[in-house]
Amino acid sequence: MQGVHPVIMMSLLMCTVLLIGIVFDQYVVKWIKNGLLGVCCICVCDLFIPVMWRVGINLLTVVVAALLGIPGVILMYLFNIMKYFN
Repeated sequence: MQGVHPVIMMSLLMCTVLLIGIVFDQYVVKWIKNGLLGVCCICVCDLFIPVMWRVGINLLTVVVAALLGIPGVILMYLFNIMKYFN
């Protein structure tokens, strides 16, 4: 049995990668937009709340903000505030 020609295999691989990129492009752009918006919200909120309730910006907060958006930012602040009342 003969194998697939390398040019055909490379073409199929490139088409598959492009198709996956086109399908998931809308999600990646949305996550980047949510992450940037979340970082901006965290910066603004950290200016106006007490020091002990600040969330700060790190990899975890950016990922949570990117995946959940503004509700994720609110959730992080609520968790951070609640740990001081227990």
